[in-house]
Amino acid sequence: MANKKLAEYLFDRIQDAGVDCTFGIPGDFVLPIYAAQQKTNLKTVVMTHEPSVGYAADAYARLRGLGIALVTYGAGGLNMINPVGLAYAEESPVLVISGSPETRYRSQKPHLHHCVKTFDTQFNVFKEVTESQALLDNPVTAQAEIDRVFSTTIKESRPGYLEIPRDMVNYDIPVEEPAAPCSMESETPATEEAVNEIIERLKSASKPVLFAGAEVRRFKLQDKLVAFVQALNLPVVTSILGKASFPESHPNFIGNYFGQFGNPKVKEYVESSDCIISIGTVLTEMETAGYTAKLPIENLIQATAREVVIGHHSYHGVDLKSVVETLIQKCTAKVKPTMRFEIPSIEEEALVISPDAKQLSVAAMIEDLNGLLNSHYSVVSDVGDCLYAGLSLRTDIFIAPGYYSSMGFGVPAGIGAYLADPDRRPIILVGDGGFQMTGMEMSTAVKLGINPIIIVFNNASYAMLKFIDQQRDYYDLARWDYAGLAKAVGGDGIQATTREEFKKALDIARDSKGLFLIDAVISSEDISPTLKRLTDHFGAKVRAALAS
Repeated sequence: MANKKLAEYLFDRIQDAGVDCTFGIPGDFVLPIYAAQQKTNLKTVVMTHEPSVGYAADAYARLRGLGIALVTYGAGGLNMINPVGLAYAEESPVLVISGSPETRYRSQKPHLHHCVKTFDTQFNVFKEVTESQALLDNPVTAQAEIDRVFSTTIKESRPGYLEIPRDMVNYDIPVEEPAAPCSMESETPATEEAVNEIIERLKSASKPVLFAGAEVRRFKLQDKLVAFVQALNLPVVTSILGKASFPESHPNFIGNYFGQFGNPKVKEYVESSDCIISIGTVLTEMETAGYTAKLPIENLIQATAREVVIGHHSYHGVDLKSVVETLIQKCTAKVKPTMRFEIPSIEEEALVISPDAKQLSVAAMIEDLNGLLNSHYSVVSDVGDCLYAGLSLRTDIFIAPGYYSSMGFGVPAGIGAYLADPDRRPIILVGDGGFQMTGMEMSTAVKLGINPIIIVFNNASYAMLKFIDQQRDYYDLARWDYAGLAKAVGGDGIQATTREEFKKALDIARDSKGLFLIDAVISSEDISPTLKRLTDHFGAKVRAALAS
């Protein structure tokens, strides 16, 4: 057994997990941790506001398998709660590391700056939005606590929280060889039983479909899922949160399933299937299109990270990776000839573009973006019609808060996505409401030399809320000079009010070397078919509530 400084051991664990940068904002209680990080090979990415720290770390985690946020106590940590809540809801492995007051102060009244109620207030709040937590105030247990939180964060793909008093950062702690990382995989007799039942269902099916969700990407099962699909020639749809969890260029991909809000032809095919194999899709309100999805339990197989449910049979503690791997093993050449299915031909839902329209439209923007997209780009979307119209984009990386639906995600998440995968230039789709929350992180992108293409859906309103409710003056937004703001922080930008101007702007953006923003001015009445169906559904609920 050897000794290491607590921070040294912590940053060794971070680097061993394949992380090459952290996101944060310095503050006095976390300064010793920042100083310790400077002695490592980790890059320190300083954002302008803690919510942006959380969104950037979340996007990085979705692509790399772990994202790190470094924040100060109280004013910094509590400012992170919403993005960490998003990461928990959408199963993203973000590890929050917060500084805190010295251990010697904790026996006194909590009258230090940044304190709220007690010294444990922040810790207790984070318990509600993280899977595991530890206060590292004991050198004897520090390594075990760090290892436990790391293991849980990665295994469960949900946020963790470490709080480090200032006087513990450089404390020598006893260190043993850490245990091997705890993986998700845990094959049990129930795994084989569940898989055998799935295969029996498939053997009797005439029209099966695979419904892929976000957990496929969270647990790095994309290649394995492709192998399973190809073994049986299964048609595949993805959920809204799971968009691009299966390659959309693959011939077996037939569309995104979003219940009554999505493509009606995809809806009809899925809901008439006699064997719906849901892999990594947690059937939340948004994944089931406001619970309007009609997935008959007698035809539904649900395999998630923590259980398999087949009809009325439940297999608890059966993990997703083992299920997918066992399915592949059992779909051998001996089995395949009896189970080869046909892929239906389903047309993409047409986005209606008026040839005579002078003003730029959402449909035209999506069509032109599809002409640009290739493997050199990733797509990061905020909430609103940029997300719902964006479901029609053909891309193999699409990152968005499709379930928790927190505005402000787009621009900072684009920074995180680039740092996780620098070979892909981010295309960031963001409404003007979301941009006005966190869009000034453009300055962080410029500072770091990152070159996203940012497209602001500028309709001068909280359009989604307006269509759910009705026109009210508090849904109106000022039309900022978004292109001017991009130039003010060292990037470039241009405004587009017609389709021709938008096409030219895309050409300029494609060839630009730095950050480029397109201020896409659209009508406040112009929304995609998907958003129209969604707002009609939720609008009925709002009107019923207003009338009660």
